[in-house]
This record gives sequence, C-alpha cells and structure tokens, in this order.
Amino acid sequence: MLRNAVAYILRKRNRTIIVFIILTVVLSCLYSCLNISKSTSNLEKDLYKISNTSLSITKNNGDTFETNQFEELDKIKEIKEIITVYDGLARTTNIKVVDGTQLIERDYLSDEFKNMLSVEATNNSEKNNLFSSGIFNIIKGRHIKNNDKGKILIHNELAEKNNLKLNDKIKLEFIDFNNSEKKLEYEFEIIGIFSGKKQEKYTGLSSDFSENMVFIDYESSQKALNKLENNRIVNKLAIFSDSSENTRVALNKIKKIKIDWSQYNVSSDNNVLEETLESVEGIKHIIKIMTYSIMIGGITVLSLILILWLRERIHEIGILLSIGISKIKIVTQFIFELLFISLPSLILSLLIGNVILNIIVGGFMNSDDSTIMVDSLLENNNLISNLITFMQSYGILIGIIVLSVITASLMILIKKPKEILSKIS
Repeated sequence: MLRNAVAYILRKRNRTIIVFIILTVVLSCLYSCLNISKSTSNLEKDLYKISNTSLSITKNNGDTFETNQFEELDKIKEIKEIITVYDGLARTTNIKVVDGTQLIERDYLSDEFKNMLSVEATNNSEKNNLFSSGIFNIIKGRHIKNNDKGKILIHNELAEKNNLKLNDKIKLEFIDFNNSEKKLEYEFEIIGIFSGKKQEKYTGLSSDFSENMVFIDYESSQKALNKLENNRIVNKLAIFSDSSENTRVALNKIKKIKIDWSQYNVSSDNNVLEETLESVEGIKHIIKIMTYSIMIGGITVLSLILILWLRERIHEIGILLSIGISKIKIVTQFIFELLFISLPSLILSLLIGNVILNIIVGGFMNSDDSTIMVDSLLENNNLISNLITFMQSYGILIGIIVLSVITASLMILIKKPKEILSKIS
C-alpha cells in the first residue's frame, strides 16, 4: 500500500500539486488561528496582572480599622498578595512644603496644621492606582517594597524646593485625629522621587496639593503612630490574585470570615480589565469561527476533489479488489497518499502561517486602538510553544484528511465488490 501510494503521487503530478496547495493553505490557516487562540488565553492572564485588578476591603464610613480581624486572609490560597494602605496626615519639621493656590481659605490655622504633608503608607507603592495608571511616575530611585523600613517617596517639586536628593532624610510627625496623644518624630530616608499631578480635593491645608503627597512604608507608619502588632490600622486592604477565577473564589471565602460585614465594604476594581477583556473575547470569537470554517472548508473541498478523482480510479479500485485487497487497505492507501503529500507542506506552511498571523493581527490593529494588546499577541509565544501549536495544527490536518478520504470513499465502503467490479465494463 505504501509503494502504491508513492507511485500514484509521482505518476499523477498535477493532482499532487493541487492537493499540496490545498493542504498547505489549510495547515497555514489552522496554525495561525490556533496560535492567536492560544495567545489570547495567555493574554487574559497577563492583562489581569497588568490591569492592577484587586479586591478592596474598606469601612463604610471611610474610617480606619484594625487588621487583626482579617488574619484569616493569609490562609486563603487564592490570594497572592495583600497590600495594606493607611492614608493620613503628617507635619514635616525639617523641610518646607510646596505652596499653591487654595480654593478653600481658612481664616485661622494653628501651627499644628501648617507645613502638612499627605501621607500614604503601603507595603507596595508600585501597585498604587496613581502609579499603575501613570498619573505618578518614578523618575529617580525605586518603589517601596514589602520589607522596607524608614523609607519614603517624595514629589520632584518638593525635592527641588528643599534641595533634596536620594538618601536624604525627612522628619515627620503624624497626626492621629482619633488619639490626641503626641506622636514621636520619625525619620525617613528618600529612596524615590516621582512626578505627576493627581485630581486634588481642597480642604484648606497644604496637604491638598499633589506636590505635598508622600509615600512611606507601612511598617514605619504604624511605629510612628505608636501602634502595636495587634492593633495596627489601615484605611484599605487591597487583595490581589493571579486570575479573575481565583479572585471570584477568594471573594466568596472572604465573605465567610466571621465579622460584622454591615460595617465593611468589599469591592472589585476591574472596570479597566472588563473593557479590555471585551476586546479579547471579540478576537477569540472571530478566531474560533475562522478555525471551524477552515476545518469545515478543508473537509468539504478535499472530499469533493477526492470524489471526482476516485470515480476516475474505479478501474484501479476494481483490480485491487479482484486480487483480494480489502476495502480498508484501499482506503488506507488513499490516506497515505495525502499524508505523503502533506509532509513537504510542513515547512512552507510554517512560513506562510506566520505571515498570515501577522496579517490577521495587523487587521485587529487597524480596527482597534489596543496596540499593547496586539503587540502581546505577537510576542506571547516562544519558539517551543509555536512548534507545539504547529504540531497540533498538523494533527488537526491529519484528522481532516482521514475524514475527507472516508467521506469520499463511501461509494466503495457501502457497495459490495461485485457492484464495483461490474462498473469497470
């Protein structure tokens, strides 16, 4: 059967070229579609991380709350990171704040509320929405990390006014409106300088301005507020998972924690992600339709061509049957013929498939402004992943070949050998 298959391929060159072209086109299209389909699945996970989507636990009245009642969060395996956030005010004692035009004027302001800075204490400043959205950008130094102690980020205009640079020290005295006890002065080392302008809310204090906002490490903020390990306070707990599915599971587990939930609010900040995922889902839907269309089209075209050719090969089939060759072996020979023709198309299909991939992705780029998403589609897979995808595409092609041959060979399979032999004459 193998020799017969090779002999037929070499003897019928025109037919071989036609089938070669069809198989190359089908395999190229399958490879490009599967590649994009896989990339979009990986892209969803990457977008989830980039979008900074998190669950937030806050108090309904906006006040601070103690973290010790949420110790069970550490036991939820779907939670990858918990970021503690404390927002407060502090008076600086060794530098001058940046002045600006106030929309609210206070007739009398005590010395205690002059030279004020807005402070956000966190164990990971990089995931703060002001930085992740690009409103603030680090221009010198680095972000605050989980193990930092006595570290601070300041605005570049505050640094310029006071001739401050990296590794200089700033002294802060925190204001706690819930506790009138005088707080100790605490010294912080500058590890980063940022720029940008946020939307400002005016209260008549110097802390209203973006230039007078600073970020410090959470550990030091609690020491400066005289808080012990068992009574640390936050304004918000930001909870991060590595996928939207894990976030949903984590949310259900969080709500089972035994506290008075009427005082708290759990919300998900995923508006940006949802809008982006709509575009990804649109691409996945289009690619799915294209893939199925290619498979159905490939089976249909191959079946029709094979039906025409098998009618011309009725003498060959009759002779094989007359010498005792079974129908299964004859059909197997036809399958081998197409498989042998498909082998040279592997290299060509890989090259053409990558060209089609770029054309398809280019089409999405022209129809959508999601340039970052499109770039990710092109760069998401490595060489090994592409080869695995290509071999999966070839596996689908083999399935198409087998189905096409069986469909075209029904005239042989359903008829008795005597009927087929009678048609020779």
